[in-house]
Amino acid sequence: MRLLLILLAINGLIFWGLWVRVSAVFPKRKLQARVVLSALYWLLLIPTLLLPVWPDAPLWLSLPSMTWQFAMLCFGIWMIAFSFPWYAAMRVRRRLMSTETVDEGRRELLKRAALIPPAALVVASGVGAVGAMADPVVRTISLTTPRDMTNLHGLRIVQISDVHIGRFMRHEHLREIVSAVNALDGDIVVCTGDLVDHDMEQLEDAQLMLRGMKHRRGLFMCLGNHEYYAAGQNLDQLIAGVNETGCVMLRDESRRVDVGSDHFWMLGVDYPGRRQPAASFDAALNNVGDDGAPRIVLAHNPSSFWEGRTRPIDLQLSGHTHGGQVSLGRIGQYELSPVLPVELYHAGEYEYDGRKLYVNSGTGQWMPIRINCPPEITVIEFV
Repeated sequence: MRLLLILLAINGLIFWGLWVRVSAVFPKRKLQARVVLSALYWLLLIPTLLLPVWPDAPLWLSLPSMTWQFAMLCFGIWMIAFSFPWYAAMRVRRRLMSTETVDEGRRELLKRAALIPPAALVVASGVGAVGAMADPVVRTISLTTPRDMTNLHGLRIVQISDVHIGRFMRHEHLREIVSAVNALDGDIVVCTGDLVDHDMEQLEDAQLMLRGMKHRRGLFMCLGNHEYYAAGQNLDQLIAGVNETGCVMLRDESRRVDVGSDHFWMLGVDYPGRRQPAASFDAALNNVGDDGAPRIVLAHNPSSFWEGRTRPIDLQLSGHTHGGQVSLGRIGQYELSPVLPVELYHAGEYEYDGRKLYVNSGTGQWMPIRINCPPEITVIEFV
């Protein structure tokens, strides 16, 4: 209920911003314009507002609604960052230059131009909704292994993350993901959290998906925040349900994976906030031998790498951020997305003092908008 009230308050302010613009652009048809805007805005928004009590709303209804909500939230950010400061600056300018001649033609042009940003955001969000439903792309990274551990060379780990089985993940899409993973012929398959979205009922589909994945040497998973949301007080039941499929849920623990006469270590750490990353890494590394074998950590939240990069690990695999949902490209290790101001590690490959992090952009979606940030399956090759 609290979330619903917050959304209503935010949308009320955004709606007011549109109301002012539409009224200014159509002064002679102000009433009709306001009626059309009110109907369009709130009717499109209703399915999103009802998602907490109607989580199984059909895709054809929930997807356009979430797309509209995303566009309007972006427009709200636009108003705060640009429109309001510009409006305030113009008011001050007019006060300081009271004798300035008003150019009515220019004023009318500016009024109409004020509708361009929300219209552009709606179009861009629509393109992003189509992109979110696209098939995952496959990205490959390499992990250097000791030269004398020849049995590890050529080993392939296939990573999925943030599938979010639920309202925006159809059954046929789940089967397509399984087929795509199997086609990559991985020795090991890992899921870095958020396999389910918000309900324990989604565990059954998760089990079918996990049982369908082919591998030769193991299937591993770590917990994401949405596993906690879905399980509530039944986390042990969720973990048991995952383990029943043959997938090993790693929660602040490790497993030795033997490959012929060689081996490597697979570790998993809990979601930050449930346990502090330092304590999670301490527990996960506790039984790991100091034998020179590669150490791979599954950690849903890439922020765990702030701790992991100080530990004796080789590679951390993460997800959680969905690549920022929108990407404007990359400069060095800086992915230009809305997440960048609050989190450096949110998409792609990073390295610090010889330790690597790879952040999968998500194989599914929670917010069904992706612009230049397609769903992803990652392949890690031992070289």
